[in-house]
Amino acid sequence: SVVIEKPLGSAPENIRKPAIAVIRIPHISNFTDFDPLSEIEGLNLYFVEKAGNLNEFSAIIIPGSKNTRFDLNWLNDTGWADRLKNYAKKGGCILGICGGYQMMGMFVHDPHGLEGPSGVTRGLGLLPVVTTLKAPKTTTLTHFSWNGKTGRGYEIHMGITELLGGNPLFSILEQNSIPRDVNDGCITKDGKIMGTYIHGLFDMPEITETWLELIGLKDLGVPGIKGLCARERSYNLLADHFERYIDTDSITELCI
Repeated sequence: SVVIEKPLGSAPENIRKPAIAVIRIPHISNFTDFDPLSEIEGLNLYFVEKAGNLNEFSAIIIPGSKNTRFDLNWLNDTGWADRLKNYAKKGGCILGICGGYQMMGMFVHDPHGLEGPSGVTRGLGLLPVVTTLKAPKTTTLTHFSWNGKTGRGYEIHMGITELLGGNPLFSILEQNSIPRDVNDGCITKDGKIMGTYIHGLFDMPEITETWLELIGLKDLGVPGIKGLCARERSYNLLADHFERYIDTDSITELCI
């Protein structure tokens, strides 16, 4: 979490390319989505807080948020919104995940005041979608396909997003092991701007490679052990270390 607690103040003037920027919004969530990207040799990942020159980045990511409407207003107030719109006009690639996806649309409706006073917040207008926040929260393990490649991730969000144009991004095959035949997300016809509700995209090597190719970085190699596999290996190593030096039997007896 150090990378989000101490993000770059603004985009550096002379970045090491190729590079991707993740906007460090105030209520950022699920920032582990981007761990696999940081493991790719030759790719530089920056968490950036202050709006600045984005032209040197291969792609910009708007991450998930614990309060979409607040962070959307923050993007407008800090100058990020104008920077992102200009970046998109120049052919830049932008990916929004979950709350970031909602922010990229035309409007976010909150009729029941789930994130503060009820009302409507104008979105960034980067995708032809409209979101309505509503309970209960969607929580699913999701199996999906994209351009012939399959992946797995998870959804955890409030709200429904309606497409007014563009194309769906992913085809959903299963949710919580129940077969489905629906779509997720939105992508513009030129393939530059896209958004999805699915977290954990980059844990899937094939999906990561497909996205890198789409943003013009197909020559980057993805590590042999990546994403979810690498994370689970780290968890197992931590568990082994803990059991080696801690009297777990005594702790278990205290808990019974």
